[in-house]
Amino acid sequence: MELQKHKALQTVMVFFCVVLSFLLLCNVTIIIKGTLHAEKPPSVFGLTPMVVLSGSMSGTQEGHIEVGDLIFAKTVEPDELEEGDVITYMSGGSTVTHRILSIETDETGAHIFTTKGDANDTPDTEPVTEAQLVGAYVGRIPQLGNFALFLQKPVGMLLFIGLPLVAFLIYDIFRRQRLAVKEKEKTQELEAELERLRSIQQEAEGN
Repeated sequence: MELQKHKALQTVMVFFCVVLSFLLLCNVTIIIKGTLHAEKPPSVFGLTPMVVLSGSMSGTQEGHIEVGDLIFAKTVEPDELEEGDVITYMSGGSTVTHRILSIETDETGAHIFTTKGDANDTPDTEPVTEAQLVGAYVGRIPQLGNFALFLQKPVGMLLFIGLPLVAFLIYDIFRRQRLAVKEKEKTQELEAELERLRSIQQEAEGN
């Protein structure tokens, strides 16, 4: 029973460690990419995570996006987009996530998108070009954005990723030491039993 508990606890700790390691890897990747390519938000595995800072897409309609949400945009080809899709694009050094109202092409055949925030009364004044496109919106995790931003700070990474990893390593060290002690005790018991059997055999031979 005790062995089963140890195995279950070890499985949980390993899973926890894997998840935290993945988060740490994603955070480090985002920080490095964001530093090297500051002109666009960094992506991880084809997805670009972003924190919503304005309420231009808020409301109760399907697909609404609220301030503080963590949203994701995936890389797409411009000709894959349709009217009604929600896209993320760069505007003045910031990311904007709005819905496509219409799609046109310029003299070179490049796509030009007219967009609008669902909560705004009027369309965006500037059209969106292919060069500004970050990706197509694919989903959100409500109110996780502020927490995600905190995780990217040194204090956040230490508290929610570094310390649990250290705790797992310490637990693993004590677990191995305890197993070593048990193995040593078993070995001593086995040696004592062998010695007892030898004594019995010697007494039998002496008789």
